[in-house]
Amino acid sequence: MFSFWSRIWVPLLLMLTVCRGETVKTKVLVLGAGMAGISAARSLNQSGLTDFVILESAGRVGGRLWKVQFGGKTIDIGGNWIHGISDDNPVWAMVKSYNMTGTVTNWDNIKVRNGSGQDVTPQWHAVLASLDEPTEAAYDLAVERNATGQPDMPLRAALKLGGWNPGSSMEKAVEYANYDWNYGEEPDVSTLLRGELDPTYELFGEEEYFLTDPRGYVYIIEQMAESFLAGNDQRLKLNKTVTTIRWGDDGVTVTTKDGSTYTADFAVVTFSMGVLQSNAVEFVPGLPDWKREAISRVRMALYTTIYLKFPSKFWDDDEYIVYVGDRRGYYTVWQNMEAEGLFPAGTNIILVTLIGEEARRVEAQSDEATQAEIMAVLRVMYGPGIPDPGDILVPRWEQDPLFRGSFANWGVGIDDEVLRKLQAPVAGRLFFAGDGTGVHYGYLQGAFFEGARVAGAIGTCLRGGPCEEGYQPPRRGCTCPAADNFDRQATVDNGSCQYPTSGAGRIWRFSVSSYILVVAAFAFNDMV
Repeated sequence: MFSFWSRIWVPLLLMLTVCRGETVKTKVLVLGAGMAGISAARSLNQSGLTDFVILESAGRVGGRLWKVQFGGKTIDIGGNWIHGISDDNPVWAMVKSYNMTGTVTNWDNIKVRNGSGQDVTPQWHAVLASLDEPTEAAYDLAVERNATGQPDMPLRAALKLGGWNPGSSMEKAVEYANYDWNYGEEPDVSTLLRGELDPTYELFGEEEYFLTDPRGYVYIIEQMAESFLAGNDQRLKLNKTVTTIRWGDDGVTVTTKDGSTYTADFAVVTFSMGVLQSNAVEFVPGLPDWKREAISRVRMALYTTIYLKFPSKFWDDDEYIVYVGDRRGYYTVWQNMEAEGLFPAGTNIILVTLIGEEARRVEAQSDEATQAEIMAVLRVMYGPGIPDPGDILVPRWEQDPLFRGSFANWGVGIDDEVLRKLQAPVAGRLFFAGDGTGVHYGYLQGAFFEGARVAGAIGTCLRGGPCEEGYQPPRRGCTCPAADNFDRQATVDNGSCQYPTSGAGRIWRFSVSSYILVVAAFAFNDMV
């Protein structure tokens, strides 16, 4: 009798234990083990704050740095480039220290073919040169508007003001390769100020390095994690999908899909902007309006790199190949993975990138349908006799619930006030960091810096220094010290300053409109 019941109850008790998960209390919870999360945890550890737990939904570290095996090679289907080859760039410093293989991108090494397969590279360079002046005009306009405090505008509008209004297929292809392919979105939705005055290029330079290292780009994050996490370190918990984040003045409690509960004084949320915007994670109570509004302002670009493995190479030897077809952004930019500095000859792998709506459309269809579209384009360029590929790899970043997109892109109008909202903690307990919360948005070093930033803020607070309490709206008032109603705490002048008139003891309410009236009166007297 005992044996019979034990055979029933013991498995039930074990199942109950598994469903309930574990209960853990710590000082700091780090949610996500991508670059921002590992950077935050490493910074905490380096400062002596070792009481933290990292929760990661996937079974690996790295986030959107993801290596896979394809065609006999290690392929990075997420990040590929180091943007800014400078020792001041921490990402490049790590890549260089590990002697990771790759090549400096060379856009001059290019072949351009039209819808008939003809070589039209000379025409490409002529149209590209015609874009120089509008590009310089857009930059000058960005400098002027930034210096004079004028609002942001779409990059498209600035290019039009500079005389650029693409109409031909070649002009559209040139624009696509220079803007869409870099930003991950069209100029219509890209920011002039943040895009043209990009601090990443200002600080780290414009050179880019394309990685082909067999260890994968993710190797740098793996090495960062290994520098402070011992083997089987219980502070790193993989396959933990966060479902609920409860926050308040006394701390944060996180629940995961397996029923586990984690409680901490502080939490660092490093989910992508796409995940935050998808409402896949429930915040209790809901995030304040100022935080939700700031998150909703950040765009999540979709950048899909499609790899094809062929039995033999038939394409051009140049590093880049551009297809100028009738449809803008339709399999336009290709990369020859056998170009100098990339994979060796005989690899027979080519890469084509789609962005935005074209990428979204391809994510929704079968790989067979995508391969058929690609082969139709390749046969236009190289003839009907080329072979079919032996394999194709199509990432689906937007459909993946762990990412919901490729990288963050700031849209038009994200000013310093929105940045303050993105970076401010909620209730002084819930911090946010990632590639969308800082000025180096969309770049890997941006996520690195943001993780370190929030770790520094939490560490300062725990060591008895000032604690960040959360976003405080700008205080409007009189900012002029000479005024009777000068407000020392005001950060934005609202035109309310009051000054005593000479000898009368009356108050003059000064504002911009008052100034205009005075100037107009003097001008009228001069005329008469």
